Amino acid sequence: MALAKACAVTCNLGTSTKGNRVNRPAIESSALKPTSDCSSASTTRRASTALYAAAVAAMLPLSLFCARAQDAEPPPVPKPPPEPPAPQRFHALSNFEFSNAYLTPRGMIVTEEGLTFQWLLLGLLNIYKGDGFVNDFTLVGGMWNDFNTQGVSVNPPFGSSPKTSWVEIDPIGGVSVGFAKNFRLDLTYTAFNMEILGIPTSQHLETKLSFDDSSYLKAFALHPYMIYWQELSGKATAARVPYQVFLGEDGPPSSFYFEFGVTPSYTVKKIDLKFEAPLRMIMAGEDFYGEYYDDSSTVGLYEVGLRATIPLKFVPPGYGNWSFHAGFRYQGFVDENLQGMQQFNAPGKAEDGFTQYYCGLNVFF
Repeated sequence: MALAKACAVTCNLGTSTKGNRVNRPAIESSALKPTSDCSSASTTRRASTALYAAAVAAMLPLSLFCARAQDAEPPPVPKPPPEPPAPQRFHALSNFEFSNAYLTPRGMIVTEEGLTFQWLLLGLLNIYKGDGFVNDFTLVGGMWNDFNTQGVSVNPPFGSSPKTSWVEIDPIGGVSVGFAKNFRLDLTYTAFNMEILGIPTSQHLETKLSFDDSSYLKAFALHPYMIYWQELSGKATAARVPYQVFLGEDGPPSSFYFEFGVTPSYTVKKIDLKFEAPLRMIMAGEDFYGEYYDDSSTVGLYEVGLRATIPLKFVPPGYGNWSFHAGFRYQGFVDENLQGMQQFNAPGKAEDGFTQYYCGLNVFF
């Protein structure tokens, strides 16, 4: 009410001067002597200002408190990261290899003319992987084939017609078990289905124990292994042939051998070029190579070699891990029965050793 009156007085004062001659001294005299209404309005204005200032002062701590409360609020909880994809349980391995001859791991020189092409295809199904005593269990299955550009006789003797370029097809099946962190046990069944020389199918079981010593010897790791190889039926060599040809006898029964080997390696890290120098030795039972030519020896054969492997990094991701390899292996035939039976293989005469050169592509999915 008092503020309204003050405004009214001010308005009246302003309107009374419009269009009228006013006695300035009288006005100035009246201005110097404020009326009680103007004094009351001035007092009201001062009170309102004081109340406003007090309100602002009272609200200031509250606003600061609200600001601090907002600052103190925890940030929003981030969304948890997506779960990692399940590990891939199935893999495939394909190895294409070309060489100057077909030389078996047991010393049979099957072909030595033309170009030999061999293809290994394996599927690996991982059943279990963990950190316990048994850390890996994988099923393995596949096929191995051998072809020759010159062709090999379908029936004996060697060199007769007709001939076939498809030399052999072998089914493969087994299990691979990792245990005790650095050990691996592989049990593998194979059957040699020969398409040449009327050779009957033979069946075998390989038991391989290997040790990964890279955590101990680092760059100088040897990767030692031991194999027990058993013929289940038939013969994996030509040991029976001289008995059948010259004596009309069946020849020695199925037998076995032990193999011991190491594979030291070195990698040129700048270009990822890996060198390997596999060394191995076969110690066979007396019936494995037979004793037609002489008494069996403790060591049947030894092998030395060199292999270089380099990854093919230009292959786009998603198309598997590709690599190229090349090398050679030399087998020294110690057992004279192994030397003599080469007369029924590709050489047509006794041999005390043979060198094979090879190269190929390896793809792992």
